[in-house]
Amino acid sequence: MQDIAVQDKLLEFINDFGDDLSSLELLLFFGRHPHARFNRAAVAHALNIRRIDLVKSLRCLIDRKLVVTCVENDVTLYSLTRDASLQTLVLGLLDIGQHQWQLIAERIIQAYETV
Repeated sequence: MQDIAVQDKLLEFINDFGDDLSSLELLLFFGRHPHARFNRAAVAHALNIRRIDLVKSLRCLIDRKLVVTCVENDVTLYSLTRDASLQTLVLGLLDIGQHQWQLIAERIIQAYETV
């Protein structure tokens, strides 16, 4: 029963991103590297993402307090939040299996079809 509650919480968390798949991809990236800091060029290279999409998604994640910034030697670095409750949600995304992702995707699609 607890797994269902966790999955529902993750689904709600994922639904908050709507059609912003770039932000979701960034969250998965930062979740795989929760203690690392990256400059924008490194993130863009790692994810092969367009600069405009990256800037928009980073801004979205920063506004939601999921990604934090720091400046070192005049270079802005990005990393996953240190907020434990938000980190738990992001790291929970990494534990979702392929079958669960498929179910989540189907739920998201159904939600948008009813709008």
